[in-house]
Amino acid sequence: MILYVVRHGETIWNKEKRVQGITDVPLSKKGIKEALELQRLVDKLNIDVVISSPLSRARETAKILVDFKYPINTDDRIKERNWGLNEGAKIDEVDTVDCWDVILNTSLNNIEPIQDFMYRVSSFIEDIKVRYKDKNVLVVTHSAVVRAIHYLLGNIPEDGDLSKINIPNLRILEYKI
Repeated sequence: MILYVVRHGETIWNKEKRVQGITDVPLSKKGIKEALELQRLVDKLNIDVVISSPLSRARETAKILVDFKYPINTDDRIKERNWGLNEGAKIDEVDTVDCWDVILNTSLNNIEPIQDFMYRVSSFIEDIKVRYKDKNVLVVTHSAVVRAIHYLLGNIPEDGDLSKINIPNLRILEYKI
C-alpha cells in the first residue's frame, strides 16, 4: 500500500493564524488556487481510493485534487483535533507545547486529549491497512492528523512532544506500508 497524505488548502483562519479544530472554515481563494496547482501532480499518482475528513476544507481540497474523477469517501476519524475553547484563538495565544505532549495528555480548555486523538487516528490507519492493502490511497485531512499519521508510522519522540514538525498546506507526504 502507498499512502499519500495531504493537508487541506489554506483557509482564512490559516491566514489569520487562528486555531481551527473542528470549526468548519472554508478554503480561501489562495487555498483553492494552490489546490488546483497541485492537481497536476496528484494526477500522476495512480490513486485508487480517496478518503477525506468530512470537514468542508478537506472535502473541497480532495475534490479539487482529484478533479472530481473519484468518489470522495469521508471518515470522522480523520477530522481535525477538537481544540475546545481554543478554537478561533490566535495560535500564539494557545499553549501548544502542553497540548501536544503525549505524556502530559492535557484536556485544558476542553481540548481533545492527545492520547484519545492519537487512538482515533491509529484506528483509521489500522483499518485502511487491511481494507486497502494493495491500493494507492490519497488521504486529505488536517495538520494535526497529518502529524499524528507521521508519528504513528514512524516514531513518537521520547519526550512525547508531537509539535516538532511543521505541516504546511498542500504538501504530499508518501508512506509505503
